[in-house]
Amino acid sequence: MNLWHSITIAVSAVNVLIAICIIVSGRKKPENRSALLLAMGLIFISVALYRTIFVSSYPNRLAWYDTIFNSPFLVRCLAVFAELSFNGMIVLILYRLGKDLGIDKQSGGKLLTALPLIGLGCIFAAQFFAFHGLITQYLTTFAIEETLWAVAFALYTPMIVVALVQSKKQNYANKRARLFLILIAIWCGGYLAFQCFYALPFIHYAELSQDIGKVIPPNALQLAISGFVQTRDFDTWGGIGFFIWHSGYFSICSWLSLLFMTVRVGKKGRRSAS
Repeated sequence: MNLWHSITIAVSAVNVLIAICIIVSGRKKPENRSALLLAMGLIFISVALYRTIFVSSYPNRLAWYDTIFNSPFLVRCLAVFAELSFNGMIVLILYRLGKDLGIDKQSGGKLLTALPLIGLGCIFAAQFFAFHGLITQYLTTFAIEETLWAVAFALYTPMIVVALVQSKKQNYANKRARLFLILIAIWCGGYLAFQCFYALPFIHYAELSQDIGKVIPPNALQLAISGFVQTRDFDTWGGIGFFIWHSGYFSICSWLSLLFMTVRVGKKGRRSAS
């Protein structure tokens, strides 16, 4: 576990350095980068580095280190900015692609381009359920949070599919934007399959009966902040399932964020091959 932890930290640290290089290069040629995408990408990747160092688990209030910096509540606060940034990048690029490809002017196009925004609203709402679950330890609340995440990515999917079709029909020259569409389509398909056919039915909704009779202590917030358990036991963390999830989340998502930071879509996007 210690070797795995060191490797994940090293990968995350390299990702932060790459993100900084992208930002520096973007400042030299600002017309080729979106400042908002750069900022959101750096936020996500920086928080990913923090969370790979201070590994934590919300439902069980587990922490890798016995320090307040590893408090699941503190990590949860940082996760708000990271999760909204990651999804914000997806929605912003889809919105700009909708205009660049003329999707917003087609029949039903305005509704189609609005779906990702509604999805982002679901991610925003999920943050409140995440905090509620962390404080109260209600599994039902965590299940609602994960359901909102699944709904959000389901709402992104129609716009992604239509944008892919339109980019092919129009022989869209923006190769980086097309790569974004392909990768995010694969990501959405895999994520929704994982959530709908495994995580939601067999993990998040399988043990909701444990909430029956659960009493919230008066110092629940204090416990959420400082009442965590420090451990590095593989089985306590959830075994291979947690290992795969944590490894993938803070590597693949960060790599996607690095790509998102380099996507430029707008009025000049049709003339650009980058």
